[in-house]
Parts: sequence; C-alpha cells; structure tokens
Amino acid sequence: MSNILNHERAKVTLYSIIIMSLTSLHHVYGAIIYHTQWRLHVLLLSIPVIVITLYINRLLNPKVNTSNNYLFWIYRAITLLVSIILIGLFEGIYNHIVKNILFFGGASKSGMSKLFPPGMYEMPDDAFFEITGVMQGVIGIVLIVYFIRLTREIIHTKNS
Repeated sequence: MSNILNHERAKVTLYSIIIMSLTSLHHVYGAIIYHTQWRLHVLLLSIPVIVITLYINRLLNPKVNTSNNYLFWIYRAITLLVSIILIGLFEGIYNHIVKNILFFGGASKSGMSKLFPPGMYEMPDDAFFEITGVMQGVIGIVLIVYFIRLTREIIHTKNS
C-alpha cells in the first residue's frame, strides 16, 4: 500500500472516529436536555462503528493489497454508509445546518414543522446542541474530501 494511501486511510479513520464520537456526545446531551431517551439509540450504531473502524484500520497492514481485501471494502462501506451518509449528510447537514439556516433565515413555522416535525426535531434553543450538530456536518464534509482522496488513490494504485 502506498504511503499516500496509508495517509489518506489514516485521515479517513481519524475523521470517521471524530464524527461518530461527536455524534455520541451530541445525542447523549440531546437525550438529557430534551428528555428524549430515544436519542440514545444512536449509541447502538456509533459505538460499534468506532470499534469496527479502529479494529479494521489496525488490521490493515500497510503492505496489504487493498483492491482485493474484503476488510478494506467493509471499512470503506461502513465509512461511506454510516459516517458519511447517515451522520455527516443526514444528521449534520440536513438535521442541523439546513435547519439552522432556515430557522435563522426566517422560514415559516409551518414550513419548518413540515421539514422538521416536532417531537423528532427541536428548533434551535440550545447553543451546545446546535453547535455539536452543525459540527457533524462540517466534519462530514472534511471526511468526504478524504474519502474521495482515498478512493482516487485506490484507483491510481490499482491502475499503476
């Protein structure tokens, strides 16, 4: 595995762990302040993703052929589906960045209720909750950049 590939994988691992850890903190905090214990469900996803990501990353020897390695494919699938799509894009960007832009941009209450139904969503009223939510989107974007770089390097290494 090339040094560039190792570097990009290390960055993907780092940002995946950061986003999943932040998500855990964000949902535990939200469960406490909003008295919504159902928010803790995310821990059933975030903790295993952190453990699996770290474990597979550790198993991936720098000299392993990544293009044919099933562990590397599992690692990339988990990162893409959970860390990027579910948390970065949906949770961070839609649930928090879009919600905050619309809310502070003056969107109507009825429009906000349709996009963000009460009971499942809270309108911005707690700075820490919203900042940690928005940070999921920001870190998600950084993770996407490194995931694309990793994917490009895999293609480059495979074609070399």
